[in-house]
Amino acid sequence: MDNNSRLLIIDDDEYLRERLDILLTAEDYQLEFATNGVEGLEKAKSFMPDLILLDVMMPGMNGFEVCEHIRKTPNLAEVPIIMLTALDDRDSRLRGITAGADDFLSKPPDKIELCTRIRSITRLNRYRRLLTERSRFEWAIEQLDEGFLLLNNGNEIRYMNSAARLYLGIPTEDKDNKHFLEYVETYKREPEEAWKNWPAQESQSQRYLVRPETKQERPLWLQVNVFSQNLNEQLVHLHDVSERVALRQQMWSFQMIVSHKLRTPLNAFGVLPMLLEDQEEYSQDTRKMLKILQTATERLQQQVIEVLQYADSSHLLKLNTTFPLSKLQSVITTIQEDIALNPITVCQDKILQDKTLTLSVQGIELVLRELLTNAKKFHPQQSPDIEISIKSLDTQTVTLTVSDNGQHLPTEILSQVWIPYYQHEKFFSGEIQGMGLGLAMIARMIWGSGGKCQLSNREDRVGIQVTLTLALT
Repeated sequence: MDNNSRLLIIDDDEYLRERLDILLTAEDYQLEFATNGVEGLEKAKSFMPDLILLDVMMPGMNGFEVCEHIRKTPNLAEVPIIMLTALDDRDSRLRGITAGADDFLSKPPDKIELCTRIRSITRLNRYRRLLTERSRFEWAIEQLDEGFLLLNNGNEIRYMNSAARLYLGIPTEDKDNKHFLEYVETYKREPEEAWKNWPAQESQSQRYLVRPETKQERPLWLQVNVFSQNLNEQLVHLHDVSERVALRQQMWSFQMIVSHKLRTPLNAFGVLPMLLEDQEEYSQDTRKMLKILQTATERLQQQVIEVLQYADSSHLLKLNTTFPLSKLQSVITTIQEDIALNPITVCQDKILQDKTLTLSVQGIELVLRELLTNAKKFHPQQSPDIEISIKSLDTQTVTLTVSDNGQHLPTEILSQVWIPYYQHEKFFSGEIQGMGLGLAMIARMIWGSGGKCQLSNREDRVGIQVTLTLALT
């Protein structure tokens, strides 16, 4: 037997203490003894017992007084107390109840009765403490802005706090008893690969629930973490990361747009080295001034690049709310000339000529610029042949596919490239070539507008194929 309960015995009778020691040690209780009331109060504060056996008749401070002190001590006030008394009159028991005793046993106590009373009271007290702790826990969880759910087998909801109800749109009076995956049907589960083995914990992938942007609401991003309590029970944490996602997207978009705008004037600095090639034509003072100017412009160029990396903007993607597909060819041509690409083959369904996407003009330009820049950067000769096709998927969506003839990527990378914050920005830092910040930002933008992203190795030849599913207005 393993009771794990802590018993404090306060009694001046040495013989009785020895008997109780032998009896209760055999029951696996943790025991502590005190020989008088003052000592008992001190040991109660340090030992923090689950139950106190308290003798009534002791010299100095009697059992009634000890009981009253315990009930006035905050950390001990709720500890059950059994009073051991040789007194059998009604007034003594009433006084004990008034002092705060929970039960009485006559001295010397009967072995079976004593063990039964102790077992019963400690069990009830343990249950009461669990209920109290659970009540306090639920109260604390209810005050949080984070969503928490307790699930059976990853789906059956046993408990959810108010924030989880708010995120999932579940009213308090809802009695449908739907399963978790039914409640999140209105959300996009991204990336899809990470949700296939739900509710297993993901060691690498991060799961998100995404509510796409509408005219009335901004996109909502919920990061979903699963903590397994056991094989059949999971604690699910919903964390709103919408602001973090938006800030990162704004930084990326600002950097892409402004760096494009500044590229031409910065390139003009390249004239200075040409001037310095003919130094014999200049005086010594002129050569010094040109050298100083070259050093200053190189520093300025580097500093502008660093500023762009950390700058932020909150409005660039909101300049326009839709993108007319009739402008697709001109946008592609502009990007092609800017980054010096080979002519790009564009194939577009004629029926889409008058259609518009839910992405902004700036948004689609950022996406295409990132994909085309990557295609050039990671082509073995930085001279890829690129094909772009946009086709109707149904009346509400289209697919935009960008294909190059660069090189294949390992399968394990293909399954992770769209995952935000994957392994603490492992891919964003450049440890693996080609998996930079841009791809994750594209995913955020496309997912946030209700679309999908897919990257795969080409089947017909060496190279990469990126397919974006986009919504029409």
